[in-house]
Amino acid sequence: MKVRNGVKKLNILFSVLAVVLLCIAWIIAYYAVGNEYLVPSFGETVAEMGKQLVSAEFWVAFGLTFGRSLYAWLLAFVLAAAFASLSALSEGFARFFAPVASVMRTVPTMAITLMLLVWTTPRVAPVIVSLLMLFPLTYAQLVAAYKGIDPKLAEMAEVYRIGEMEKVFRIYLPLMLPDVFAQCGANLSLTLKVMISAEVLASTFRSLGGLIHDAAYYSQMARMFAVVILVLITAGILLIASVAF
Repeated sequence: MKVRNGVKKLNILFSVLAVVLLCIAWIIAYYAVGNEYLVPSFGETVAEMGKQLVSAEFWVAFGLTFGRSLYAWLLAFVLAAAFASLSALSEGFARFFAPVASVMRTVPTMAITLMLLVWTTPRVAPVIVSLLMLFPLTYAQLVAAYKGIDPKLAEMAEVYRIGEMEKVFRIYLPLMLPDVFAQCGANLSLTLKVMISAEVLASTFRSLGGLIHDAAYYSQMARMFAVVILVLITAGILLIASVAF
């Protein structure tokens, strides 16, 4: 336990150092470029962050984007849990679905977003893109957690003639969920970033991606940097929560 707590503290320390180094690099880049339309000043961006935090427009966009991200994350988890359960129950299904999951992980996000914009709406497309990105990742995590279970437990279940579904819900899932929950914060953080990227491409109305798109279109670099930094802070909080789990 002491070793684990020490690793967590070390991870947080290195994260803080990385943020400090990025800020220093930003300040150096600002003075090196000397053009606020390319690289805004640190002070102006911080002031713009303050404006965004008291802006109703920002919080509406934040709430809608985070809500869509949470929905995509939950749906991906439920579907991944269902397919991982089938893979645990049937070796044939696991072999059949493995290449399908691999293909889903390699599909270009931008291409899928553009196709979905033809078939759906700018609000729906980012959700589907995030779902398609997160589902195979979560499925792989669940399968890995299942394979990490001691095989002797399965042998014991056979001796006591425990049914297949009972094995899943009374043996496998309780042992798998701690490892899976430890990755939830990182997965939700990744979902948020993919969601915003898809929203930028789709120019989704009332979304964080839409705010970033509009700021870039009108060359409001300080505003764009401010929204991006607030998103990074949110993602960082989710990651720290995941590490501290």
